[in-house]
Amino acid sequence: MSAFIEVKEVGSVDLERINKILAGVEGGAYKAAYWALQRAGAKAKTEAGRFVAEEYVISKGGFMKNVSTSIDIKGGGGSVTALNITFRGSVIPLIEFNVKYSRGGTLSAQVKRGGGGTIQRAFAARVYGPMRVFERVGKKRLPVEQKFGPSTAQMMANDKIVDAMTEVIKETFDERIEHEIWRLLSGIGG
Repeated sequence: MSAFIEVKEVGSVDLERINKILAGVEGGAYKAAYWALQRAGAKAKTEAGRFVAEEYVISKGGFMKNVSTSIDIKGGGGSVTALNITFRGSVIPLIEFNVKYSRGGTLSAQVKRGGGGTIQRAFAARVYGPMRVFERVGKKRLPVEQKFGPSTAQMMANDKIVDAMTEVIKETFDERIEHEIWRLLSGIGG
């Protein structure tokens, strides 16, 4: 499963101004926009764990170890048109979230902040590796099934997280574009 964040409009920077400043540098506006978008995408990718931890009861590290990301910058006709960030990952074991269990046999779990509940006939055990949450299926002891929280892609599809990521991308692009212009005019980039 994967989540896809696409930003088509970035920042408040006047592209006409950038074209005029970099008129003497071949492909200058494209290069500056590309590099600024690369940095904006990388920062958004880094911040993703923090945004998820604000909405879900999982640590930033717990989220990041279960995610695979890629950044793709689309262009056409000599200009940058879109930044795509793709998040991939499988479902995360429920134990990675806020799980509390007692010897009396009750198990409660909270996946999203402000929510949570009890899972009937559930228990936590170490079975062939790390601690996991299982639930009995039926009235007998066996069979059991492992319980999972949402996947990384499902968490990244949350509207609040997408909005926060988009805002980081826009702010970082606005900050970085000036730096990239200076690099090109100084002959550092190229």
